[in-house]
Amino acid sequence: MNTNTRRQWIHRAALAALAAFAWQAPAAYAQQSVTRILVPFAAGGATDIVARLVAQKLADAWGTPVIVENKPGAAGTIASRQRVGSAPDGRTLIMVTSGHAINELIHEKLPYSTLNDFTPIVQATEISNVLLTTRDSPYKSVADVLAAGKAKPDLLSYGTAGVGTSVHLAGELLAATTGVTLTPVHFKGDSESITNLAGGHIPLSINTIPGAKAQIAAGNVRPLAVTTSTRFEAFKDVPTMAEAGVPNYAVGNWFGVLGPAKMDPALVTRLNADFRKALTDPAIQSKLQESGITVKVGSAAEFDALIRADIAKWRPIVTKLGLKAGG
Repeated sequence: MNTNTRRQWIHRAALAALAAFAWQAPAAYAQQSVTRILVPFAAGGATDIVARLVAQKLADAWGTPVIVENKPGAAGTIASRQRVGSAPDGRTLIMVTSGHAINELIHEKLPYSTLNDFTPIVQATEISNVLLTTRDSPYKSVADVLAAGKAKPDLLSYGTAGVGTSVHLAGELLAATTGVTLTPVHFKGDSESITNLAGGHIPLSINTIPGAKAQIAAGNVRPLAVTTSTRFEAFKDVPTMAEAGVPNYAVGNWFGVLGPAKMDPALVTRLNADFRKALTDPAIQSKLQESGITVKVGSAAEFDALIRADIAKWRPIVTKLGLKAGG
């Protein structure tokens, strides 16, 4: 081997080693320290359930701690504000709901840009919501609720997981569609809302099915209708809102993982793959399905497109309803 050939071989080998390091670096970079997944709602709700299952799976795969931190309040904006201030190294992430896409439409003074201050990593799930009442409620159907609301316009209130969340908008859309006054009572998450319903402090609540499933099974609350266009497998006797007498009504929910802005694309790709692998693990999928959660994953680009599409979908509705909250 002559000198020039030897130099060319060494050069190619160095480039190959550098390329291999560059591919492995993002994962190692994210795993050098404790990873935090912020949850914008109280412990025990559907978002918390998903985050904790995935966190344990990732911790096992990465060999480093993955800690779930609950930062409830203001429909997720408190947790999002904290995430915005973190470094783009993959060590501080946040699991948001579809309400994240709506917050900039609801809140006049957000301390961040929904599209510019976050990096979409992966969609995790899609979920149905459910309209609930107390176990001893006189309302046996959606028709009963609407009749009561029309008879006494200031009678009905319903619990939500916060301003701008999917469950909040589900109630606002129901009120706008039917002409019945429904007053939202905002809590810091699914679990807080349904606890107040079970305790008889509010007459109605709209919750995610995962957040409500245990209370429904225990007989502490009673489901009247699901908000999606199809019935939920575990509650086949519970009609959709459209079947219950509100035509063309359908509101769903999703969860997904975001990181800070300006993350390395290679790191995003690796984190997307790791989250997808964790979420599609048969044991994880089975546990989530039992809780009423359907796993739905895709690329980071697909999640970004979903967020943008939701903002576009809800903007005219939020404007028409005049929905506003504090910053």
